[in-house]
Amino acid sequence: MDCLKSFSFKVTTNTNLSGGNIKQWATGAAQHFWSASAGTSSTYNIQGFKNINVFGVDVIGSITTLTAAGTGGVIVNDWNIDVLISGQQPLVGGTITAAPNYYSINATSLTNRIFPLGRFSNSVKFADPISSVQFIQLGSTYAQGIAYETVGDINLFWNLNFVVYYKFEGE
Repeated sequence: MDCLKSFSFKVTTNTNLSGGNIKQWATGAAQHFWSASAGTSSTYNIQGFKNINVFGVDVIGSITTLTAAGTGGVIVNDWNIDVLISGQQPLVGGTITAAPNYYSINATSLTNRIFPLGRFSNSVKFADPISSVQFIQLGSTYAQGIAYETVGDINLFWNLNFVVYYKFEGE
């Protein structure tokens, strides 16, 4: 990461989830589990006189229960948020075997630029950057944990900083 520049942006939000956004189940009197997905997108647009090449993104912070909420408390064990980096990704020539392709590998899909960053994998780094980046978009959040307080109701609080490592094109 020598000689790279960086900038950061903050996410601070909370939401109440219910219905199809959550799954809750119990396997005994004291074993209550939950899983949830939330969010559509938020976009940080890069502006300036030069394009940037992104060499990495880190996320620092947490997703927890919203303590100010009267119901919907949970213990969050794991979480991740989809981070889309626009631009041109580096490619290496190659082919993908058509069958079997159990994991549906696709080397040219736009989804190859979506990186789920979270509690246990909070960083992505590139030796060869994603070039000509115009925006960084935060997509869906996925979280899971134990001990839900209220059936059909989960409250989550995001407190995250994203740090983007870059160089200007041509540097």
